Amino acid sequence: MKTIYYISGLGADERVFKYLNLQGVNEKYIKWETPQKHETLKHYCKRLTEQIDLGNEIVLVGVSFGGIVAQEIAKIIKVEKVIIISSIKSAKEFSFQLKLVRFFSLHKLVPSRFMKWSNLLTGDYYFYTQTKAESALLRAIIEDTDMFFMKWAIEEIIKWDNTSIDHNLTHIHGDKDRIFPIRKIRNAIRINDGGHFMIVNRAKEIAEIIEKEIN
Repeated sequence: MKTIYYISGLGADERVFKYLNLQGVNEKYIKWETPQKHETLKHYCKRLTEQIDLGNEIVLVGVSFGGIVAQEIAKIIKVEKVIIISSIKSAKEFSFQLKLVRFFSLHKLVPSRFMKWSNLLTGDYYFYTQTKAESALLRAIIEDTDMFFMKWAIEEIIKWDNTSIDHNLTHIHGDKDRIFPIRKIRNAIRINDGGHFMIVNRAKEIAEIIEKEIN
């Protein structure tokens, strides 16, 4: 039996996957660990592989930052399939705003406490939540996010420079994603009216695509 390892977004956890309903697979969740001081993304992902049973067929499903991590893990261990959702495959898929942040290192000028406060204030817009329940879930996830981890992860996203795309990779992306706009995304399965939080509010459609891709 295939084992799907879910990797959530920045600071999030398995709560974002609770609406997925896949049949005939073993589902597990990669737990975020506290980054070591000055730890590289490559080294961090190598530590995460300790949570993976290498004796089974492995499918990695990563959302947002989790999609980046899934691609890095696939460079370390053998996996059957990588599926990324609301994520990017390289810095070429950054929005113009993120490219500016990267070029001027603007993220280093913003205190982590302000980042968290800003996420709480603007999260519903950027994640495209559609109900009060979704908004409450997003707020709970943001409030639970460790600020040290958030600061580290943002730094790793901004400086990520992937040059090799796995041929077994499937990219699922919403056309209303306001964090990684779809106009910059290449070779992705498009979800109409899907935002950055579509793993929650378009879970049925995404689950059908995942099942098709892995079977």
